[in-house]
Amino acid sequence: MNDKPDNSDPPLHDDEELLPDERPKRRLPVAEAPLQLQPLTTADPSPRRRSRGRAGRDPICSKYRMAWVLVFFDLPVGEPEERKAANNFRKDLIKDGYMMVQFSVYARPCGTADRVETQVRRLKSKIPSKGEVRGLMISDAQWGRMIIMRSQQKADAEKMPAQMMFF
Repeated sequence: MNDKPDNSDPPLHDDEELLPDERPKRRLPVAEAPLQLQPLTTADPSPRRRSRGRAGRDPICSKYRMAWVLVFFDLPVGEPEERKAANNFRKDLIKDGYMMVQFSVYARPCGTADRVETQVRRLKSKIPSKGEVRGLMISDAQWGRMIIMRSQQKADAEKMPAQMMFF
């Protein structure tokens, strides 16, 4: 037996006396052969990405997964009952989180395709008996490429809200 203590890495400080960010960094073992990147040639097959399925999706939504639901409508307002139905439809859109883009055009951001389907289902139940309502789903990337002109000056499109609102 060897009575000598192992002095290969003597502690410089007592770790318990130091704060976590003041403690010395422990070195990780280095591999013997350094990692080298090899350039791909046209003869090499391109690596195929395997599908991760629904459960393996990245939880961070991309601008192509996030969508906007656009609602265009032309409702009659000649009779008092028709005006009331048109106003109730507009109020329902605002209550559901839609914002007015133009007088008869409303838009709502949706985080996922499931939310788009939910909004379309809710919208169908609120359509007045007279008039015409159209819906259009576009991606957030398409929404961002919208060209807006106000008095011959270019303006930016509305941004996706930082936090989705839940009712």
